[in-house]
Amino acid sequence: MEKDEIKNLIGITKVIDIPTKELFDVLSRKVLFEARWGFTRGNLSEDEYKRIIDNKAVPALENLIAQEKQNPLIECKAVYGFFACKREGNKITVFNSNNKEIIFDFPRQEKEPHLCIADFIRQPSDVVPFFVVTLGNKIIDAEKKLFEDNSYYNYHLLHGLGAELADCGAVCVHKIISDIFYKNQSYSKPKGKRYSFGYPSCPELSYQKNLFDLLEPSKIGLSLTQNYQMVPELSVSGFILFDEKACYFIP
Repeated sequence: MEKDEIKNLIGITKVIDIPTKELFDVLSRKVLFEARWGFTRGNLSEDEYKRIIDNKAVPALENLIAQEKQNPLIECKAVYGFFACKREGNKITVFNSNNKEIIFDFPRQEKEPHLCIADFIRQPSDVVPFFVVTLGNKIIDAEKKLFEDNSYYNYHLLHGLGAELADCGAVCVHKIISDIFYKNQSYSKPKGKRYSFGYPSCPELSYQKNLFDLLEPSKIGLSLTQNYQMVPELSVSGFILFDEKACYFIP
């Protein structure tokens, strides 16, 4: 992207709706079945495991997809924005729309290669996109009703699907932001690395408040608890770094 085009985006946030079909288009059935629903192979033979997937996991997903088409529960919305920033040591200073400084201080690895997220900010200045995406309240209300009705298995299925679709929403936003950054370039996957607060390389969950100060996600019905958990629960937030050296690591 040309510098002037980037400059025109800085400090501006945008609210978007993400069609449910797009979430299902990027859904990994393997991750859903194994990580979210617990259909792991364990000591089963390949044929035994395949039968469980074909007879239980796949029909459960198809049933939920059919229910979603008949009675939509997913109202996926997102807000994202591009913000100017600079680096000083392990700290990244981000400037909001009023040019106020918001500081993020990241840990550095004690072992080699001594990486820190701040290393991936290009000097002397850079632009960092922040985002938050949510599936909304209707699916949360549906989960709550299932739980109250003691329908725990169906609750487990719906919650697991919702959690994975929230991550799919983050993938969709990442693709949108990547397309903006790399205008008129062809690639199969979104470029850049996506980070979220609370994970090893950026463990400080309280920085959710900084992100909320930047994006004002109340515009899409989001709030934070005193423990910096997002409400509605099925929501994902984070930021994207486009430096070629950016990677995932454990401090």
